[in-house]
Amino acid sequence: MNPPSVLTAVEPVELRPPSGSPGSPPPRFYYMDSMRSILMMLGVVLHGALIYSSTDHWIVSDSHNSIFFSLLDAIIHVFRMPTFFIIAGFFSMMSLQKYGIKVFTQVRLVRILVPLLSTALIVNTLELYFRTTILQQNPMTFTRFLTQVLPQIWLSGQWVSHLWFLLTLLQFFAVGIGLYLLGRCLPNVHVASRLVAGLRKNCYFLLLIPCAELLWSAAAKVAPDLFHGSLCCGLFNLEDFMVFLPYFLLGLWLFRDPGLQDEFHRIARWEWGMLLLAIITQHIEANAHGFNTESLLRIYSFGLICALSSHICYVLFYQFMNRDSRVFRYLSDASYSIYLFHHICVVIFGYLLLNSNIAIGYKFLAVEIATFAVTLSLHHFLILRIPILRFLFNGKRIARS
Repeated sequence: MNPPSVLTAVEPVELRPPSGSPGSPPPRFYYMDSMRSILMMLGVVLHGALIYSSTDHWIVSDSHNSIFFSLLDAIIHVFRMPTFFIIAGFFSMMSLQKYGIKVFTQVRLVRILVPLLSTALIVNTLELYFRTTILQQNPMTFTRFLTQVLPQIWLSGQWVSHLWFLLTLLQFFAVGIGLYLLGRCLPNVHVASRLVAGLRKNCYFLLLIPCAELLWSAAAKVAPDLFHGSLCCGLFNLEDFMVFLPYFLLGLWLFRDPGLQDEFHRIARWEWGMLLLAIITQHIEANAHGFNTESLLRIYSFGLICALSSHICYVLFYQFMNRDSRVFRYLSDASYSIYLFHHICVVIFGYLLLNSNIAIGYKFLAVEIATFAVTLSLHHFLILRIPILRFLFNGKRIARS
């Protein structure tokens, strides 16, 4: 049996069998495949919406824009990545317990580093050349771009683009390994167990997750040069690490704690009221800046919206998508290719439609359809059928004859 993939298992996930029934087969659920594929495809929607957003200036921005696409971008943004990191944490702990640290590290490094480097060196280089020569109107030969411009882009960290997710995953995997080793060495503490039980009940721990946003904001005020932007040529971003780490830790905890799984599979009543209150607070304090009470309320309310929204997303998939589906199995497998190739497609198709006179709604649909068609075709006709490409862009080893 092969270890699970980089984000989630492509095959249906097997939960641990309940105690007292050692001979019974473990229960299986399928909503992780559905969640992974849909959340990945929402990345295409999000980046397409940025082109026509009235509040964001992206790589490609159409002069005709709408507040609708700003709202669409904002709504997807609050739950998509937090939910991804919960899934990543869950399957990291599952893989560590099932295969051990050595196999976990070997598999995850190949599944992440190989596609990361392949996409950065090939796909992102082509995108950066397009952006430099076409979008920035700085024509040059490809050779000159490679020798004079690209090294500066790599040193500044601009090469990372959408690949920041994979870089952050690598850092979180190191955290997961450390906590896995720590959990094997430390004995259970009853006081801590009682505290955890209180936080677990009705998922009250969700109220603590926004503290990571507050911590990052405080750190950014103290050392802005360190906490703004990426470090080490783009290899490390402290903001991404600090803000999303609680969700990865939640995923680790979720796998280890069957009691938490029971609580996390339903939405407590208090969550709806707090979500509404957080949205109202975010609207009222939208213009609050600095380091004052109003600004802290704005930061905490946004973090709470993200935490509650990711939980609601998780529960909805668990309740309505927990069934086997060949379509979502296929899309789950294809989602890695979609993620790696969609960014350059959205940029190019968005640019090609900039001067078109059609309504922006139709432009948006055209960008989405074209991007999905190209990325799925690349996956189906090239990645799946050519072993070397499957290794380079999906990190799956070439089978030996």
